[in-house]
Amino acid sequence: MNKQSIKKAAFTLAETLITITIIGIVMALMLRSISRVNPDKDKILFLKSYHTIESAVANIITDSSKYDQNTEENGDFSSVPLSTAYAKINDTIYCTNGWEDSEDSDIKCSNPGINQSNALCYFLAEQINFVGNFDCSGGSDTVNFVTTNGVCFKGWTGFGSDSIEGTVVTQCPGGEPKNEGYKIKVYKEGKMTVPSGSEGTLQGDAYRWINDQTQIKN
Repeated sequence: MNKQSIKKAAFTLAETLITITIIGIVMALMLRSISRVNPDKDKILFLKSYHTIESAVANIITDSSKYDQNTEENGDFSSVPLSTAYAKINDTIYCTNGWEDSEDSDIKCSNPGINQSNALCYFLAEQINFVGNFDCSGGSDTVNFVTTNGVCFKGWTGFGSDSIEGTVVTQCPGGEPKNEGYKIKVYKEGKMTVPSGSEGTLQGDAYRWINDQTQIKN
């Protein structure tokens, strides 16, 4: 065979440039998809946390052992919990200051301290699965507990006469909040809202997520 008739297979300059261009486009699309992972994860964790709180609040405020149901409000977080109110957290009983041990009950309390201001924090900690310790004694900057899916509940103490604004932080590795989180407002009768926020902020995102979900339901 004549050596001159043998042609080497090789890419031309044009083919190489086209290949590089295609790879660049694919990489750009992949980076865009990757950049969306965290916002989508934050949205899922926030909505899950919101509905978990919503369910817990409904259970708490209608519990006749925790709040008086024979009032006009039928349960009111601005009221002092009943003397029968307690929270069992990590096999420990936490109760109100007016608690009295009964000989007819196996429930004995050695940790009084639940009051009107911090009751919601204790009752949430009782109903929501969390890891490690909890703290319902601090202020708005205190991390109360970290859920099993890594969300920090912060500032769920200090219930006022009408409402409380607590925070959930979806990016909270090791119990250390990485941002300001998303505020959720709980009113004394158990109603919940998400305060509005400016577009492009975390609070603005939370407000939009809840409104979008409400519109879909309607």
